[in-house]
Amino acid sequence: MTLTSTPMILLLRLGSFLALAAMLAGCPSTSPLDAGDEDTGVEDDATVHSDGSMDALGPDADVQLRIDVPMVEVPADRPVPVACMVSAVVDLNARGAADGGVLRYVGDNRSALRTPSLPPTCVSSKINEGQYQVVHRYVPRISGRMRVSLDDQGTDANFDTVLSAQSECFALLPGERSLGCNNNVERSAAMRPRASEILTARVTAGTPAFIIVSGNFNEDPIVPQGTYALSITELPEVALGAGCDLAVRANACALGSSCIATGTPAMPRCVADGLRDTRCRVDMDPDCDVGLRCALGFCRTSLTIGAPCGPSTNGVCPEGSVCQWVDGGNTCLRTGTRGADCRDEGTPCDATLACVHTRFGDSCRTAVPIGATCDPWGLRDACAAGSVCAFTATGGTCVAAGSVAGAPCAPSPTRCAAGLECILGPDRENEVCVRPVAPGAACDPLNATTRCTTNTDCAADSTFISGTCVAPGRAAGAPCQAVEPRCEAGLSCSVATGPGRCQRALSPGAECDLRTGSTRCTGGGCVREAVTSAICRTDTPETEPNDAPAMATAISATGVSVSGALAGTDTMDCIRVTVPEGGSMVAETFTGDERVCALAGGDPMLSVFGPSGAEIARDDDSPGRGLCSTFAPWTFPQARGLPGGAYAVCVSRAGTPVPQYRLTVSVLP
Repeated sequence: MTLTSTPMILLLRLGSFLALAAMLAGCPSTSPLDAGDEDTGVEDDATVHSDGSMDALGPDADVQLRIDVPMVEVPADRPVPVACMVSAVVDLNARGAADGGVLRYVGDNRSALRTPSLPPTCVSSKINEGQYQVVHRYVPRISGRMRVSLDDQGTDANFDTVLSAQSECFALLPGERSLGCNNNVERSAAMRPRASEILTARVTAGTPAFIIVSGNFNEDPIVPQGTYALSITELPEVALGAGCDLAVRANACALGSSCIATGTPAMPRCVADGLRDTRCRVDMDPDCDVGLRCALGFCRTSLTIGAPCGPSTNGVCPEGSVCQWVDGGNTCLRTGTRGADCRDEGTPCDATLACVHTRFGDSCRTAVPIGATCDPWGLRDACAAGSVCAFTATGGTCVAAGSVAGAPCAPSPTRCAAGLECILGPDRENEVCVRPVAPGAACDPLNATTRCTTNTDCAADSTFISGTCVAPGRAAGAPCQAVEPRCEAGLSCSVATGPGRCQRALSPGAECDLRTGSTRCTGGGCVREAVTSAICRTDTPETEPNDAPAMATAISATGVSVSGALAGTDTMDCIRVTVPEGGSMVAETFTGDERVCALAGGDPMLSVFGPSGAEIARDDDSPGRGLCSTFAPWTFPQARGLPGGAYAVCVSRAGTPVPQYRLTVSVLP
């Protein structure tokens, strides 16, 4: 077979093209941590110890490179993605630096193409698709699992990373599994919560793995590009029944088992997968024993349709059903019924119901006819088939897709009616049709029905419902200018540096703007009095001890603004409010005065616990609010029609301190 461009693609598929390219280009063949004879035929002096640690090669190591690559035909329908071309792939065995049992590499994705070649499996929305991908090739030295991490001080703080791994450098076909994928690291001690970390599926010594670093687009200053510090730790396998590391950082259980704390006292040991309260079997059928169902990676007792469910219940809903909040509690609902997920096959929902896309997925809601009032967030009801809910100043109306400003866009090719254009809507989930508006013209501050043109933005007027298109810095609600003065006289920018919004200062008791953040309450927060109105309230400092829902500080007012901080050993603050039967709740976190919270202010998380003590909702980063959180009837179905009683509202953090936060809570009838 002649070495033409096609065979060169085949070499990359087998994991040896990079070594060949390095030799042809005259690159040094010496590597601080190379692949071993099983793949590239590299002979070196590195040592692998029984605990998985490695000694780095000495500076004078004599490395001989040989190439022996079999030719295997690649299916014509699987062309090599751009990110997998030899000129783009980073050979970690050649370019990484060994540090004991850890390989480290520092890179950046600022020159990578925006369009993803290898879509990661853990992000799927249109804006969070794993952009600007850099592919790395790594050949493990021992069989087992690998911990791959970007959680390092060397990773840019504002870089919202996505990390995935695959056994081949091709886009996954239906039914194919990745080696692992993660969007944000969830460990409480994380150095970079926006970074990612994966524990891969089992890898084989000498067989290449491809590690993909990419980014999410989020609210400024969170960005999809930057410098990253990548580390790889190879974990040796432990036999079934043997002691193991519960954190899976020193070792990993052999295939078909997982580390579970069992016995009295509880001792971590490798336990067979598929048993009750053990991990589900991977790539095996059945994934759990009879009477059990796999949920969140563990085999749990299967409940019945209509049974209570949720975090405080020892069991999961049966196949063909989901655990959803409906009529004041979490219940196992059959798919296609009210409040449940839509069916994937056949009729999406039962009669009198319609399927609508929400931030929680596709759900069945009560159907309303065209022309009727509807919930544009899709949490209360849904427009009947053939219509969609268009945003209006006070709610929504069912119309034909793409027909009016504020309506979700219609399918291609004609997305919107004449004079309208399609953009991402305020729910950050659906695209909506908007009307372009010239500078000085009336506009919608939520950008749900209009889009200001010519470097202008919509600044809310005194009603906070309508506004005018103005240049940066020219009015309350407009973006701040990049240079001083950032806002006109009488206004101040919501942040000291970076993107922000010009705000008008208000005294306690004045009506304030919760929709767009055009106002700033002096010495307190903007607290909602009704769905469409709010007033400034003086802050109430949080009072310790309040570090758990059971220790929550009781608040008698129906609207309150609480200030506090989370640092050191303080990871949670809670308050308790009383909700009348059938009432609603609005709770929001802020860091500083900016509604779109930036990383500099920390990453507060919001949790709400019901009268029984069970957690009924948790929100980390709400759509359009950066790192801030919102619990409200337009973001959670649980926030409306609540059973009467005392509810605990808690602000918590992961590893990053929150120097200052504000929590506003309103109880509405």
